[in-house]
Amino acid sequence: MNPVVQDDGPKILNRIHERGVALAIWKRASPNGLAEWLGSLAPEQLPAGRFVSTIEHARSGLSTLCDIVGLAGPQRELLIDDVTTLVRAFGETIGRDRVDIRLEAVDHDSCWRFHHDYVGFRLNATYRGPGTQWPPLAHAERAARAQRGYGGPLNEVAPFSAALFKGVKLAGKSALLHRSPPVAGRSVTRLLLCLNEEDDD
Repeated sequence: MNPVVQDDGPKILNRIHERGVALAIWKRASPNGLAEWLGSLAPEQLPAGRFVSTIEHARSGLSTLCDIVGLAGPQRELLIDDVTTLVRAFGETIGRDRVDIRLEAVDHDSCWRFHHDYVGFRLNATYRGPGTQWPPLAHAERAARAQRGYGGPLNEVAPFSAALFKGVKLAGKSALLHRSPPVAGRSVTRLLLCLNEEDDD
């Protein structure tokens, strides 16, 4: 069975509960103009921070992160709406009302090593820059050994797509090896959304 399942509807996320599925990807497009707007912002204008919230109150926390960097205008509301949609989808999929929400502006090699997440579930979505990468299963052992030296094939989650991983706590050795794309020295700043269960980090 392929451990990675993908579809362009949110119901695909529910397949993460199936035995043998380690990654469920909800393939999504950018809301109107949001990708272009985020790409035009200076790195210091990107909202970043971390908080735990109920699904109902996530919007308030996200608004605060935008206020801190002075974001305004209709695109700001598009971003908040979109992140709130993913928070709700994540919470409903894993059966939790409270979610650990992290937005991070990344211009360094954060989590560049091929690794497994020692969590139950984790959802990543990249709003700016390259997305999370994983080697095909046949190359996973080689990638784990070579790390920075790995030059084999890689899959990459497309921008705005929601990637729901099943971590080691639930998948054990079947958890999918993956990494954040190295961006240091490339004048690239990613905007990454990471969602975890409240007590799982």
